[in-house]
Amino acid sequence: MKKSSGLACAALSFLSAFPLFASGVENKTNMSTGYLRNPSRNSEAKRPEASYYNIAGTAFMEDGLFVEAGNQFVFKEYGNELDTGDKYASKGLSDYYSNDETTVWLYPDADFVYKRDKFAVFGNFGVYAGGGSLSFSEGTSATSLLFAGAASDYMEKSAQAYAAASGATDEDKKNDYQNAAETASTAASYLMKTARKGGHSLDVTSITYGGQLGLAYSILDNLSFAAGLRYVHGTQVMSIYSGYFNELGNGGDKISYKANGWTVSGVFGLHYRPIETVDLAVQYQAKSSVKYKVKDVEGELADDFGIYDGKTFHTDLPAALNLGAGWQVLEPLYLSASFNYYFNYFADQNSILGETDYDNSWEVALGADYKFCKWASASLGFQYGNQGTNDSSNSSFNPVLDSFCVGTGVEFYPVENLTVTLSGLFATYFDMDYYLSGNKTTLSKDVTNLSIGVTYHFPSL
Repeated sequence: MKKSSGLACAALSFLSAFPLFASGVENKTNMSTGYLRNPSRNSEAKRPEASYYNIAGTAFMEDGLFVEAGNQFVFKEYGNELDTGDKYASKGLSDYYSNDETTVWLYPDADFVYKRDKFAVFGNFGVYAGGGSLSFSEGTSATSLLFAGAASDYMEKSAQAYAAASGATDEDKKNDYQNAAETASTAASYLMKTARKGGHSLDVTSITYGGQLGLAYSILDNLSFAAGLRYVHGTQVMSIYSGYFNELGNGGDKISYKANGWTVSGVFGLHYRPIETVDLAVQYQAKSSVKYKVKDVEGELADDFGIYDGKTFHTDLPAALNLGAGWQVLEPLYLSASFNYYFNYFADQNSILGETDYDNSWEVALGADYKFCKWASASLGFQYGNQGTNDSSNSSFNPVLDSFCVGTGVEFYPVENLTVTLSGLFATYFDMDYYLSGNKTTLSKDVTNLSIGVTYHFPSL
């Protein structure tokens, strides 16, 4: 008993975005332990994390080789509360709340900078988008409405077939109409059971690894330029499970697919010091146009979702403009401000099932680093992010929400040239109403990132 292709239309809101923990809609900025310590990073010119946040700043670092590695631990809860209204409540789909609390234990990053005289070579590796797994054991508002909408269509088909049967004079036609009505009624029953809380589950994993490599050069004593190439490789895995899929002709209890894509783009930067104690930086990250190709599709019903082997779609990392300013107020105190602007309007941030439409987004951060003794320093920073979403462009299983973040942490220097960093970023996300086919879903999000990192400087290399 196979559901109609009309279900694919209802599914367009099902997979609207894959990124996890992003600061932009797709782009990520939590690329180092230092970012969690103080999210204002765009004027960085002392630490190897400049290889991502301010590539031209690497030309002002001390001579030698810097190597940094770290890992983040992400504790999160994503939630969506569905208001079904009269349309579906009368059919047995009650209002409900579903959530994901999957903890991410492995979220690595690494940086290196080799500086000699006026030249610097830099490199970076990290999770540029996505970043982990989502698991909704009772489905989401979008998937519940998807199945409820299909059930409603079949209920209408069943009623029409019964009406046609009652008015038929030919006995064979009457039997055909009655059989069609019963078949549609059975399909509607199973689809509504699938739609209800606990009737299905959803698992999604999305990770986009990235790395960049480039050169920086001090054109003048107070001005540097840098350019690099960025490689990103994205993978996606999605599975929906339901014990009712077999009754709908799926040939199993799962609908799933895998997809991957990659691209190469450019990044460019300038760093200017009008006076010795002031840093001004600008960086431009070109759009990373990632074309995904679908493979390993499972489930006979997948085709009705528009999911099939060989299908392609784009989920781009939009171009970004990064501005930074820093001031060494006193020998131990450094103040900084950062601004990031993401050109979402010029990127295709789509999913396997349809297009999304986000406005350009931005974030602003302020921070301070203070070295209070020979062996340690402390940092504190604040960031506000505006995501460019609206009540018809979002994701019920991965909410894209405006946020206010506080980052703090300490750096320890136990021996010469070694730095150990401990940090945490605590985010407050602002709930948002998101409408799916006229049904209100309230999206919520709660994320805490903790991190540890180690940096070593080989000055003689």
